[in-house]
Amino acid sequence: MNSLRVRLALWVLLPLAIALSASVWVTYLNSLHDAQVRQDHRLWMSAQIIASHIQWNDDHQLSVPVPPFALELLASPYHDQAYFSVYTDDGQLLAGWPDLSSLPGLQKSTAGIEPQTARYHGQEVRLFAIRRNFFDSGHSTTVHILVGQTGHQLAADARTGWGPNALREGSILVLVLILMLLGLRHELKPLAALRNAVWNRERSDLQPIRLNDLPQELRPVVDTINQYGARLQQQIDSRRRFIEDAAHQLRTPMALLSTQLHYAARLADSQELKRTIQALGQSRQQITQLVNQLLSLSQAENLRAAESARAMVALDPLAHEVLEALAPLAAGRGIELGLTVSDPQLSLLAYRPAVRDILFNLLDNAIRYTPPGGTAMVSLTREDDGVLMEVEDSGPGIPPELRARVFERFNRGNTQEPGGTGLGLAVVREAALACGGHVSLHGGSHGKGLRVRVLFATTTE
Repeated sequence: MNSLRVRLALWVLLPLAIALSASVWVTYLNSLHDAQVRQDHRLWMSAQIIASHIQWNDDHQLSVPVPPFALELLASPYHDQAYFSVYTDDGQLLAGWPDLSSLPGLQKSTAGIEPQTARYHGQEVRLFAIRRNFFDSGHSTTVHILVGQTGHQLAADARTGWGPNALREGSILVLVLILMLLGLRHELKPLAALRNAVWNRERSDLQPIRLNDLPQELRPVVDTINQYGARLQQQIDSRRRFIEDAAHQLRTPMALLSTQLHYAARLADSQELKRTIQALGQSRQQITQLVNQLLSLSQAENLRAAESARAMVALDPLAHEVLEALAPLAAGRGIELGLTVSDPQLSLLAYRPAVRDILFNLLDNAIRYTPPGGTAMVSLTREDDGVLMEVEDSGPGIPPELRARVFERFNRGNTQEPGGTGLGLAVVREAALACGGHVSLHGGSHGKGLRVRVLFATTTE
């Protein structure tokens, strides 16, 4: 049951229906009690009239001339049956039905038989009794007068008091239902307006939703939608800028490559042709590096969005793999590589491709921007709050005021060295975030160079 209108109606109607049902039940019990009190009073009056006509005859015997109006008091339009029995303490029947006084389960007291309901001749009968003492010639005789009546009029009187109230309570319930449905229809109009405001928009329209007279309860919902739309717009703007920057970065080497190819086609001198082909190779290498880093950046962003399952990554063999891949580049530039691992079994719960991209890009930057004869050192250690990966070089470093900006895409900081793309640290940041890590830049240990720290918080043995 996903209808808000139906659920709100049930939350209101069910308690109201229970309350009205309880009210109707209490009214019925009260009506039944009042009708029973009236019937008991008629039975009492009938018994009093019969008792007032009991007398001693000339033979010193009790006689009971029952007057007709004593039973006429119990007459009803519902054809109730009336019964009576007059008998002494020793069980002598003076008048009436002989088996009425011997009904099983009658509760007797010092005043007679308590008003109660019993089964007699297959019908429920309400019984009432009184007792009288009669004196004659110095001795007394106790006489019991028991009067009973069936309950047809009792039930009718109870219905008479209960029926109108039940009808009134039911009418109130129906009226409340109608008014509530009308009220819900009116009060839920802002929801329909919000749905139409979202549904009727163009696909590219992410402007904030503006609705007048918005209920207070819906404002957080609309604010959340607007905030989500703003985040989507920021993401779209970021992707658009990324595509524009990538196109701009690719345009220059592609134009250079085209020019070199055109120039090489007209060369006849082998030495000049050799130098041109070498330049073509460098342009190709630059384009390849740019494309690879673009793919790495895209993969890191997708890992953050997908939140797929991480796996254990052994860091020592991964670090050796990266160092072997970059060893030719380091040898060509005269850079000394080093690796320090505090524990050969050190592992990390992360994405292996992302961790490799982090280490590869940090070490690649260290090799490219360190002057010949310098060093690029990698260290992997366990900290109290995670695993720490550090890459330190002896290059020119990055001034503190530029360190926050170098994580932007295509921002190369203060370097003018050829061959870079400005994407390395952007890839590192995205990949570290995907693995639950944090990247920070610091000065080198000896006052020069750059030390990059990547702290991974989620670790295990």
